[in-house]
Amino acid sequence: MEEIVLEPKDAVDWSYRGEGAVNLVLAYTGSSPTFLGKILRIQKMPKDGNINGDKSENGLTTHEKLIWGDIKDLVSCQNKEIEEYLFVKHVMRPLFGHKHVNPGIRLLVAKEFLEYVDSIISSQRPSWRANAASVDTNRSSVLLMDDLTLFAHGHVEDKPCLSVEIKPKCGFLPSSSFIAEENVIKKSVTRFEMHQSLKFKENEITEISEYDPLDLFSGSKDRIHRAIKALYTTPQNNFRVFLNGSLVFGGLGGGICKTTSKVELAFEHMLKDIIKIDDGLRADRFIELVAESVYSSGVLDQLLDVQKLDKYNIEGVIHLYYDLIDQPCKVCRELEKISKPSNQYSSMHSIPLDEKVNILKDFLISATAKDCSVMISFRSTEVGLSRSSSHSNLHLESTKQEFEYKVHFIDLDMRPLKKMEVYYKLDKKIMNTYLEMLKKKGNHQP
Repeated sequence: MEEIVLEPKDAVDWSYRGEGAVNLVLAYTGSSPTFLGKILRIQKMPKDGNINGDKSENGLTTHEKLIWGDIKDLVSCQNKEIEEYLFVKHVMRPLFGHKHVNPGIRLLVAKEFLEYVDSIISSQRPSWRANAASVDTNRSSVLLMDDLTLFAHGHVEDKPCLSVEIKPKCGFLPSSSFIAEENVIKKSVTRFEMHQSLKFKENEITEISEYDPLDLFSGSKDRIHRAIKALYTTPQNNFRVFLNGSLVFGGLGGGICKTTSKVELAFEHMLKDIIKIDDGLRADRFIELVAESVYSSGVLDQLLDVQKLDKYNIEGVIHLYYDLIDQPCKVCRELEKISKPSNQYSSMHSIPLDEKVNILKDFLISATAKDCSVMISFRSTEVGLSRSSSHSNLHLESTKQEFEYKVHFIDLDMRPLKKMEVYYKLDKKIMNTYLEMLKKKGNHQP
């Protein structure tokens, strides 16, 4: 492990880039060659003190050790941030390929560095994020990673770099026989679309997204183009664009619901050094460029395969969770209460333990894949310049330009086993809200 300890005085060289539920991301703005082109991922601590269920401070719970048992390093690990790193390195990276995943390196940090960072960035964070969690100042290390919004890590950029971050969400419709009769609509309407109804009802969003994940994962050029166009129109927290490391489109910690003409004008202007075409046409060419790279790279096929490790849906897998933690199955109990037969699940409860463990493991890996993001970085190249194996090339016919691009998967956090109950409850809530909405719509039809 590298012994570069970040001291309090170094905090001023890092600026807020964004955050998810578990980590904050800071970008380097100083001048040390060691950190040029790098970002830090720093763990957050919820203000209510509830750290992701019952995770013991030092490593995995007993039941999680059963699940990740074949990865020795992970099981013996006593420290949460090392565990995250090992999970990416040993579980997700082999599934997605080394070329597309970078687990980063751990850096030791002084507690005061984290405290100082927390105070510096608090004003830059969205208030709802800042109210929910702050920097976890009890951590001894952070992850140092390549800044994927820059093309040549660690060198001064000679050409502008455009990066697009897409959160594709779940790209398939489940077909599990464990889906309850009343939820059969799951097999024909995407989880993303149904979740939109709940977010709208709870005022998390003001516009329903036009994006359909099935388009993005379809492998069809036209449908991928439609998906990128929809993400551009209603980005929410699913689509962001960076130019030379600065966010130029989309939201920092949350998202923006609708792309207004004012936003579009500013974005068009931003693109002028990258996409060589007249004003008013650049955004469309940009959408074409992104769609082309998704189509040509084929990385979403890999992502879809990993997502499809969820073969039984949460409605099936939740039963195994209660068996593994050695508790009576709450879900079967609920069904018995409303005198519904629960015997269709007895087959789930009677499979051997090692099989249960594998199904749960696959489900948790799939949960990571359904929530991760894809980062695509572009820069224009001269026609016929040397091709590097570390990135791919594409030709944008409409502007007669050549681009090189590379694709990485990011936000590959391990899901705590404890989240199974949360997933089940959320699934129920999403279904109830969506079915209610359909009923209301049905009643309003002439």
